[in-house]
Amino acid sequence: MIGRFGWRMWLAFAILAALPALPFMTGYRLNLAFDALLFGIVAMSLDLLMGYTGMISFGHAAFLGLRAYSTAILLERGVRSLWLCLGAAVVVVGVYALVVAYFATTRRGIYFALLTLIFAEVVYTFFRYTQTFGGSDGIQGLEAPHLIPGVPASTLGSPLENYYLVLILLLLTYVLCRTLVESHFGRVLIAIRENEDRARFLGYHVRGYKMAVCLISALLAGVAGAVYPVRLANATPDLLLWTISGEAIVMVMIGGIGTLVGPVIGGVFFILLQEEVSTYAPRLYQLLGFSPEKGAGLHFLIIGIILVLIVLFMPKGLVGLFRRRRARRAPSAAVQTVPAGELE
Repeated sequence: MIGRFGWRMWLAFAILAALPALPFMTGYRLNLAFDALLFGIVAMSLDLLMGYTGMISFGHAAFLGLRAYSTAILLERGVRSLWLCLGAAVVVVGVYALVVAYFATTRRGIYFALLTLIFAEVVYTFFRYTQTFGGSDGIQGLEAPHLIPGVPASTLGSPLENYYLVLILLLLTYVLCRTLVESHFGRVLIAIRENEDRARFLGYHVRGYKMAVCLISALLAGVAGAVYPVRLANATPDLLLWTISGEAIVMVMIGGIGTLVGPVIGGVFFILLQEEVSTYAPRLYQLLGFSPEKGAGLHFLIIGIILVLIVLFMPKGLVGLFRRRRARRAPSAAVQTVPAGELE
């Protein structure tokens, strides 16, 4: 098991597991780390579509938000078992993903992306204007679920417990995705990405593979959505907005498309960038002579400039930058260890 996934992967997770022991990891920073790893899962699931199959989805937020709402609705109605919430959310997201995949995979390129966006907007509008589920306010004030039904002592809720929960989910998601992309199924996905018509001529049922990877990607994104209400105790329509899907795409681009580690790095980088820039932006307002009211929104401009620079000067993302530096140190080794498909 260790040899199969590489010692670097286990070392990275060991460091993440030891992170809460550091003195500066307060409850606030543990919650920030929770968000970073949570969106790392979402970005990794999206990269199965973007990086390995060549299908860009603008509707990934729907899988995240729909599963968050599934968990929130059950918690609001007194179902406290975390596992029952997760199971019910799998069914809801699975059915929705099959409907989206059935229609969206009939089209390619931008038409696939637009169809995923349209379906996501339908889901957003439904929850945004349905007062039964809280309307624009969403479902608020949820209680923490139980790991073991009926045993209150095992409830989740502390930042440390939430952090380890999402870390375990990230590890399981990575192992599943890594196994998937290194299997025959993953090779066929790459073949579809490179030349869909040629894959079809070789006898592969291309649409079946595309529907399957859509379903897997949706369920993995839904895993993150299911635990979202665990920390924030709410589920709101904003989680279903197309901007969340856009941010997930940006995370994949920043980290490195076509890898599994890259989207996680991109997710962590993006969440930390948002946090740090919005924290220090008020000081910049004062240096530039803006009042807080006139300078409102300036941090979005700063974040946008940074992201544009990353995309322009690091087209293969942060992982690509690391690989390029490693290739300069050992050119011959780099050629052997970085295959054309950029599997991670």
